[in-house]
Amino acid sequence: MALDEPIAGYWSAYGARGKDRTTLRHVLTHRAGQPRFAPEAAGFDLLDDGGLRESLARAAPEYPPGTSLGEHALTYGHLVDGILRASAGATLGEMFNDVVRPALGLDAWFGVPDEALDRVADLEYADPNWPRQLHAAPWLRTPVGVLDVERVNSRAWRQAVFGAVNLHTTATAMAEFFSRLTSEDGPVRELLGPRLHTELLASQVTGYDEVFGTEITWTLGFVRDKGKIAKGGIGGSAAWWSLRHGHACAYLTRRLDDHSRAAEIAAALGDDLTVVGEDAGA
Repeated sequence: MALDEPIAGYWSAYGARGKDRTTLRHVLTHRAGQPRFAPEAAGFDLLDDGGLRESLARAAPEYPPGTSLGEHALTYGHLVDGILRASAGATLGEMFNDVVRPALGLDAWFGVPDEALDRVADLEYADPNWPRQLHAAPWLRTPVGVLDVERVNSRAWRQAVFGAVNLHTTATAMAEFFSRLTSEDGPVRELLGPRLHTELLASQVTGYDEVFGTEITWTLGFVRDKGKIAKGGIGGSAAWWSLRHGHACAYLTRRLDDHSRAAEIAAALGDDLTVVGEDAGA
């Protein structure tokens, strides 16, 4: 489907309650008006993929799509998954594991296979109060469990697909991905085609992101400023491509805290990472 086509043209159930004009571009730039799951999803299990996806289709947006900005920290993956199912007949996990992963040669999984489970690190809190101190905490409370280390250290979580937050990968793989992201003749451009690759990296919208709590520029899924293309994650992880210096870097951590550690690494490289310095998720 095209970036500016209404999603409901493919995913008809999604057109309910003021979402009939929501486009793929709105979703990819975090302007779809669904930065969190609706209250009805509070009783859903964290891994109830179908239930959570259907709750997004039923829910009214928090604001008219395209009129405001806020990282869709937990809902992003379920929205993309619903769009892929409706328009391409494939799930997000299938598309990543069967198409994207081999094309890019990434050491990364949605749904870790049995033979790789022993490579997955257990997460822990740097401070027991960390989940309550997050700026993005109000957007991460539904469904319950995303910030519960016992739940996300479970085999069930590691082998499930929760598209916004449970890709399992390495820092090396993420740095390799960002190093290929801007290449004019690399696998990302080959996979997407020249036109969509250019759209992917271009600044799409700038505004106050209510979840990050700062002014931000989004591409189709990445944060961009004059110095880098980047993405931060829950607990202090971050990866970026330096537009100034032509290098990629990634810091992934199992010890959940703020982004100060990644910022120190960025500073040592001459990069500014302040724009992804909030613990907003993804």
